[in-house]
Amino acid sequence: MDKILQMRQKRAEIIKNMRALVTAAEEGQRALTEDENTKFEGMRAEAEQLATSIVREEQLRGLEGGDQPAPAPAGARSVTATGQRELENGIRTARFVKCALLAKRTREAATAIAERLYPGDEQLRAVMTEGTASDGGVLVPENLYNEIIPLLRQTGITRSLGAIEIPLPNGNLTMPKQTGAANFTWVGENKPIGNSKITMGNIKLSAKKLAGIIPISNELLADASIAADRFIRDEIVSGIAESEDITALYGTGTENAPKGITVACAANKVAVDSELTAETIYTLVGKMLSVKLTNPALAWRIPGVLWAKIYGMQTASGSFIFRDEMNKGTLCGYPFKIDNNIKVGTDANGKTQIFLGDWKHFLIGSASALQISISTDASYKDGSTVVSAFENDLTLMRAIIREDFGVRYNEAFVFADGIFTIPSASQAAESQD
Repeated sequence: MDKILQMRQKRAEIIKNMRALVTAAEEGQRALTEDENTKFEGMRAEAEQLATSIVREEQLRGLEGGDQPAPAPAGARSVTATGQRELENGIRTARFVKCALLAKRTREAATAIAERLYPGDEQLRAVMTEGTASDGGVLVPENLYNEIIPLLRQTGITRSLGAIEIPLPNGNLTMPKQTGAANFTWVGENKPIGNSKITMGNIKLSAKKLAGIIPISNELLADASIAADRFIRDEIVSGIAESEDITALYGTGTENAPKGITVACAANKVAVDSELTAETIYTLVGKMLSVKLTNPALAWRIPGVLWAKIYGMQTASGSFIFRDEMNKGTLCGYPFKIDNNIKVGTDANGKTQIFLGDWKHFLIGSASALQISISTDASYKDGSTVVSAFENDLTLMRAIIREDFGVRYNEAFVFADGIFTIPSASQAAESQD
């Protein structure tokens, strides 16, 4: 049998015996006796020594080149120089969170859980020794948090369109911005030159708290499959991405919430209050083209309920106006994203909006890494129902990040408001005629 596998099996058996020793004492509602405590400490020392030996043997094999993995099948993830298969972004973060949650629930060392569930993930074990769970909480290490950022850029529409992320030292940042340019005029010989000055303003960002609670079944936590890891990762990422996208559009800018485009750029609203027409789309493009922006990279955000309307728009002669280019992912020459976080009203006409802007002028200020707190005893609300984690054998994960949003230039965004998704009675009658 392979030497590393033997050591791992031996270590797992030792840890199992340690757990049995503690469980027997807990069931007897007593503390460990002196002999039991001595035995426990001896087993702990042996387990730690085995862990060190395993790491040393793996490192030696990597240096000797004697532990090279077999060629990967077509389509598989690549393999690193140490023989570890590369993981999808965010998977190792999910594993870290799972091990920390299990450590809280079982009182087993997080490093031991990482070794047992993911024996081949050396990087995870190294990080677990640096970021240990204590008092029910853990700060996900920066290198693992960075795995989440690429996923947020892929999942979140605002980030994927080019929004800029900047750090917020001490939770606050004031950025200068130019609000007016110097003016140059033609003058005659020996005539006085008029003067002008560049006017400046600033953008103030102050970190707000974005938080959520995710209930996770303890059976899922104990599952070491990649599907379980993806579930934990996707719950974190999708929750943050959706909240960011909604707030980027509709944030009120109050003390506790960032300011979104509908508030910051309210002066750039185009009131429609009817069905969407090609003329409205041209108006939005025209407003953006009339703004002095440096190397603009415009992009649309369109709710799914309007996609079919735009796709089916026709000229008087029956030709489709936008269909060909929409098949290529653009509208009036600019890329678009379907964003179903854009609100659709509950009024009789189901009013909604579409947005167009240069998203590199949307700023996301980040004040802290992802903070995870965990509890097996707390409760959470599912609608109006209070659910107990203890009664339902759940572990609650509370995720918190601190961010703020800002718009560098208000003129960089425009949106049409009050677009009907349900035609009025008169419009419906006209279309039937």
